[in-house]
Amino acid sequence: MKNATSILIFIQDVSKDASLKTLTPSKNTGVNRLVFNQLNSFVGRTARSTGLSVFYSNQLIDDHKNGFGKQLSLSIQAVFEKGFEYVICIGNDCPALSKVQILDAAEKLKTVNTVLGPDQRGGVYLLAVSKNTFDAQVFENLAWKSGMMLTSYLKQFAQQKIFFLESLSDIHTFEELQNYSLSRYFIRFLLQLIEKSTAKKISIFSYLFDNQVIRLSSLRAPPAY
Repeated sequence: MKNATSILIFIQDVSKDASLKTLTPSKNTGVNRLVFNQLNSFVGRTARSTGLSVFYSNQLIDDHKNGFGKQLSLSIQAVFEKGFEYVICIGNDCPALSKVQILDAAEKLKTVNTVLGPDQRGGVYLLAVSKNTFDAQVFENLAWKSGMMLTSYLKQFAQQKIFFLESLSDIHTFEELQNYSLSRYFIRFLLQLIEKSTAKKISIFSYLFDNQVIRLSSLRAPPAY
């Protein structure tokens, strides 16, 4: 195999993402899904720009009834089964993640067991593991989706040689999206997309409402004199 390292983009169904995180000023599910579609496209372009092989978790595993840790573990094992020795796992909620950091992780994996990119919630925006030290059972039972995830990883894999990338912020709310200080070009694009899409939906609603009022008015009996 030309390159023993691959990228795994862990993504959920867009509707599920949109139900768990609100990246719009109001709970507009349709616009929220639109934003997550853009985030998925963005992380995909970033991953492909590295020249490494890229896989999506939802294309590797069919069983989405399991918890997050189990799904991620199964996805990583599926990539290993394709012959890769190293897997770099990333998500869609850290637009600041760049080609440089991913390639840095790939390079560091040649000399360490694990590379972690810590976020500011106690989790990670990037997790890179090697096949020869990956323990699926321990891995899937970490404190995923909590502020203790990174702590639990370091506790369970204390014997591993770990390299840390710089800490980056992720995005879970519209307020965090507005205040995001990195990847400003893409963030401005998302904010403009939200504004235009929300305004368009409001305009459509107003049009339908006005037409309903006109229709009902036309059905009224003429005034009696």
